[in-house]
Amino acid sequence: MDPLTQLALRLIATPSLSTEEGDCAALVAEELRRLGLTVDVDEMGNVVGRLELGPGPTVMVDCHLDTVPVVDASEWTRAPYGEVVDGRLYGRGAVDMKGPMAAVLEAIDAIRTTDRGTLVFAGTLAEELVEGPATIAVAGAVQPDYVVICEPSQRRVARGQRGRAEVAVEIHGLSSHSAYPSEGVNAAEVMTDVITGLRALRPIVDSTLGEGILVLIDLKSEPYPSLSTVPERCRATFDRRTLVGESQDDVLGPIREVVDRVTAAWGATGTVEVVAHRHTNYSGTVVETTKFAPAWLFSHDDPVVARAVAGLGEAGLDAVVTHYRFCTNGSATAGRLGIPTIGYGPGHEDQAHKVDEHIDLDDLRLGARGYVAILTALLAGEAP
Repeated sequence: MDPLTQLALRLIATPSLSTEEGDCAALVAEELRRLGLTVDVDEMGNVVGRLELGPGPTVMVDCHLDTVPVVDASEWTRAPYGEVVDGRLYGRGAVDMKGPMAAVLEAIDAIRTTDRGTLVFAGTLAEELVEGPATIAVAGAVQPDYVVICEPSQRRVARGQRGRAEVAVEIHGLSSHSAYPSEGVNAAEVMTDVITGLRALRPIVDSTLGEGILVLIDLKSEPYPSLSTVPERCRATFDRRTLVGESQDDVLGPIREVVDRVTAAWGATGTVEVVAHRHTNYSGTVVETTKFAPAWLFSHDDPVVARAVAGLGEAGLDAVVTHYRFCTNGSATAGRLGIPTIGYGPGHEDQAHKVDEHIDLDDLRLGARGYVAILTALLAGEAP
């Protein structure tokens, strides 16, 4: 078995659920030191490897260490913590994103004798919980000129993505006995009118990234379970895909207009806000943020895109430009910090989070070659 496949299997075999990435962080740090990088584990627990090759720009590659859980291993037909069958690597994280991470490490091994620029490997935390905070911490310390997000892209250069806002709508009514519903204000019924009103909103559209859609993802009324009681509270959570330039106020404003109109008609009250988020990393660091990830998009002519495409072409590899359909840590580097960013990774993104998640080994090997080509091209250029 070749070293790339062996490394990918070792990574997959090391569980790293969000906030439980410590063992995987130690494995990645060990591998980076073997490759000759200077390694630091920051206060948050991110693994940061640095390789100074010579004068030139600083390029950061971002690989999140965490995976979603294997909910029911009995549903898998292949080993969920790593198995190779018929030219495919199976396991949780094979695509998202331990396979791509192994390909990055293979690429670093291939370029560490070049003489241009500084390469930084960022093994970041808890991306599956909330995109951005860990990557912002590393980028703030490193100050990269370019960033490569290593999420799977079918080995195409992703020049942008929609962002994501998680929005909570809460309705406050008045409880009563369900035998006398007119004595109360049924918060769940109010919410049904809110949902109907929000479905009538026309999403804004970007010609490249698509629609800024609003999707209901969670709904709960209280008291729950109800014992012959008209619910006094109902909370709905929506996933709103954001487009370039949209702020939190842009996202919340139209939703608040609907909620205000409906609640006024019912004699209820309502609130609309971006969901607050809090978690504790394996290092003990507490992360508090909101679930708002900005969209980002760079032109075909932007140096970070053009150089990546040129590097792939010079290496004889496919150089197709696309964009991600899902949200990534690029919302941090490009969306919040304005750092020139692209995405690139082997594997099909539709395999992420699935039973029998897998990646073709040929794709993985080509991905490693693609990372060599892209990183060499970016390191050889000038800082923006």
